[in-house]
Amino acid sequence: MEPLSRDPYGDALKAIRDLAASGRFGWGEPLVVKDLSEEIGYSHTPVREALACLAGEGLIERRRGRGYFFPALTAPDVIDLWELEWAYVHAALQLHGPRTARLQKAAGTVDRASFEALFSAIVDGSGNAALAEAHAHVAERLVPIRRGAEALRPDWAPDAHALLAAARAGEEPLFLELFDAHHRQRCGLADRIALHMQRGA
Repeated sequence: MEPLSRDPYGDALKAIRDLAASGRFGWGEPLVVKDLSEEIGYSHTPVREALACLAGEGLIERRRGRGYFFPALTAPDVIDLWELEWAYVHAALQLHGPRTARLQKAAGTVDRASFEALFSAIVDGSGNAALAEAHAHVAERLVPIRRGAEALRPDWAPDAHALLAAARAGEEPLFLELFDAHHRQRCGLADRIALHMQRGA
């Protein structure tokens, strides 16, 4: 029985997003409306509408005549998403106002050393709503990729701490140097991440 809701579509959309973020879907896995409806407890219509919306956002794929699938990204796809995030963080730091103060303010809102949390805080702190929205979309698509990267490189915690410390100290040149080095390292893992995620599927 479908839960009582004033917005079953919105609730189904959130439930499917949460499943994707939790790593519930493997790369290339078919997303069957009937099965998802049973799993999240909503009828086929809001689930189908939610899948259509997520396909429009690029979080999942719609294959004509075959249905919906969780993306099976290649190494170039992974690099493209990393590159977008890198560009958004750099763009956020280039916007008007004192960059050092903006960097420190963003870092002050982060309660743990996490690349994702710090990059989101910097972009959100730019005051540019379009940039923040674009970054949030990419960050959502990066969730399973980050999980794969962490599985392959569990020793990244010191890098995240160093990046956060540089941001909190307002040391912009050091922050940018560490950020660019981290970006090169993660792009260098793209082949292994794609392979790891495909095997996990």
